[in-house]
Amino acid sequence: MLSSCLLALAIPKAIVLDADGTLLNAAHRLTPKVERAIRSAQEEGILVMPATGRARSGPWVDEVLDPLFHNSPRGVFLQGLIVCDGNECILDARLAPRINEHVRRACEHPTPALVTAYCNERLFFPAGFEDDERIQRYASYGEAQPEPLDGLELEQAYANCNKLLVLASEPEIPALRSRLESALRFRPARVVKALDWTLEVLPRGGSKGYGVSQLLRSMHIDPKSVMAVGDGDNDIEMMRLVGCSVAMGNATPKLKRVAKHQVACNEQDGVAEAIERALTGDFVFQ
Repeated sequence: MLSSCLLALAIPKAIVLDADGTLLNAAHRLTPKVERAIRSAQEEGILVMPATGRARSGPWVDEVLDPLFHNSPRGVFLQGLIVCDGNECILDARLAPRINEHVRRACEHPTPALVTAYCNERLFFPAGFEDDERIQRYASYGEAQPEPLDGLELEQAYANCNKLLVLASEPEIPALRSRLESALRFRPARVVKALDWTLEVLPRGGSKGYGVSQLLRSMHIDPKSVMAVGDGDNDIEMMRLVGCSVAMGNATPKLKRVAKHQVACNEQDGVAEAIERALTGDFVFQ
């Protein structure tokens, strides 16, 4: 009974936050209330870190990352494939070189999807699609800005990338995901969905959960003393790792079933609620 009470009164040693749909609102902006809550946690000596599918590049670095996290590169990026602890990159996972060929074939029919490649902090796409609405839409998120390549340079990017980002439309995603999973069934890769209109192909075993585990190990922090907040299926492994898992109100049904707690949606400052409740000992750590 005593140990249960102590667990109930615990506050986290670290907080790990997803970005899109969690830390950021629908306009991909940080609200003042969420920013104040994070500052409060930091003032209490709690380490707050991002765990995102985004790269550590683009406008969001100047607008969100550097001001909020004190210019620290510490965090988990590209769905856990890039992990930084201070100035050291402790993980840089890459797709097997020929995975891109299977992905591109699966994306050709019936409606062509656009396959792009993340190489560390840069995002490359086939030249000729500069005015494509899918490229423009993704660029509006304010992270790694898409760069056109063609010929051998594009093939090299596909063959040496951390992950492939497939741009489509919301109605196309279910059938597209089924084709990709079939094409990759016996290959060292997996398919995840971060946004309603995109799919991502990662190395098998790559996830935010694995990335967070490597970062916490480097920092000698017990995952059971950590709170994680997220909204997507790509946050599930991270939720299962930590002692306190919190789903946003706008989270997917699958994530809500996995998380131990739930807060308001990102349009209603759910991250601020999560931090405030954590600081007052309202969450149980297990």
